Amino acid sequence: MLQQIVTLLESTQHWLLDLGWLGMIAFAGMFVIAQLFMVPVAPMGMAAGLFFGFVLGWSGLMVGCAAGATINFLISRHFARGFVTRKLGNNVKFRVIEKAIEQGGWKIIVLLRFVPIPFGLANYCYGLTPIAFWPYFGATMIAVATPNALFAWMGSTFNGALSDLVGKGRPHSPLEYAPPVIGLIAAILALRYVAKVARETVAKSTPGAE
Repeated sequence: MLQQIVTLLESTQHWLLDLGWLGMIAFAGMFVIAQLFMVPVAPMGMAAGLFFGFVLGWSGLMVGCAAGATINFLISRHFARGFVTRKLGNNVKFRVIEKAIEQGGWKIIVLLRFVPIPFGLANYCYGLTPIAFWPYFGATMIAVATPNALFAWMGSTFNGALSDLVGKGRPHSPLEYAPPVIGLIAAILALRYVAKVARETVAKSTPGAE
């Protein structure tokens, strides 16, 4: 099973790289489609670094986030507001988010981006709130830059090592995998801590949010 997954990742990587710079755009398009259907996109963040390396992977993620945040927001705000309202409008958590944004504006958007809410779902929610597009968009891009860098870095750490996972290449000592594994754990813990602080801050700004 592991070998099949790695083989699929390798073939996908080769296909994207063969496209040149269009490969990064194609990956960003896949990211947009995934978040459009509210699929968790954190694995795609690591895949971006794995496929393209840190710099191009991070760039592709930022393009995907910019496009996805724009499309979902506009769908929710202008094109399918009634449908999205029926699906989300009566949700208690959405009401808390809406009230917090009314009080804190773009600063709450920044904080909420660190809370583990699916990226696509959050974009739909924000389209129903009173916040204007450009403050929302700017806050989103500021907030996702650091997590995207972490995900791209985690993926790039394993770039070139896929063949090793299926038994190709030279043998490796288990100690060689220690730095990326430690980095992965540290990044996850850091994101969890930031999410905890963000939740507490939002709760304080919205009485009864607990």
